[in-house]
Amino acid sequence: MRYKKSAKGLDFMIKKTKMHSPRLPEAKVAFSRGIKVELDNRIMLFISGTASVTADGSTAHAGDFHAQAIHTYKNINSLLKKENAAFKDIVKFTIYLKNMDDYEKMNNARDEFFQSMGLSREEFPASTCVEARLCREDLLVEIEAIAIRKKK
Repeated sequence: MRYKKSAKGLDFMIKKTKMHSPRLPEAKVAFSRGIKVELDNRIMLFISGTASVTADGSTAHAGDFHAQAIHTYKNINSLLKKENAAFKDIVKFTIYLKNMDDYEKMNNARDEFFQSMGLSREEFPASTCVEARLCREDLLVEIEAIAIRKKK
């Protein structure tokens, strides 16, 4: 999509590209794993709800909240890496928990994973956490992410 020059002199191109990672199965329903949006000298990554699934589409770590959360973060990281981005580029998370009683476990897993990525709490993105019915009975957490990075 291209925007024409306006009275303010804006003229820029928006390019959208579907995201994928070999760590995750190809989406077989009407959504993509994420969308890369290119805006002049910035790239925005909109990562769809991602969970603890394997490349063959099966659920990993059924019944183990901590392991599912870490696996989910690793899946998000694989999508970021494919687009030359990193966890430090994430500006917003939306976290869906099957049970809000797992909120403290979510925070502990997030702290652990972010610290493993070399990030301090001051660098954590904005986030929203809600209790929701997830797409599979054995999933305990699902996470969406928005990241922004400079074009290389």
